[in-house]
Amino acid sequence: MKLMILIVPRNESEQVAKIISDKKIDFQTTVPAHGTAPTEILEYLSLGDVEMDLLFSVIDDHDVLDIFKKLDEELGFLNSGHGVAFTVEIDALTKLGYQYLYHQLETQEEK
Repeated sequence: MKLMILIVPRNESEQVAKIISDKKIDFQTTVPAHGTAPTEILEYLSLGDVEMDLLFSVIDDHDVLDIFKKLDEELGFLNSGHGVAFTVEIDALTKLGYQYLYHQLETQEEK
């Protein structure tokens, strides 16, 4: 299992979440974010818009490449300005990070 983390412009987050949810996932949440990085870093990461969403998804290892491929095919994700996406091993999470994600899941289930 991996934790996929995406930072995307707010106007693209629903499309990105739909692409990811086409795969069997155990958990997915979106958190609104506002960029605070210096302009140089935003330019380096090709993130011109400061209204962003953070998407956290727990996915199977074998789905990673399929999701990245679909993000590029449907949204041109490899082109400048579409965000950042990466994965980390679940066991790389700290206890605090895990508790935050678990709290987000409980909050969503209450709605």
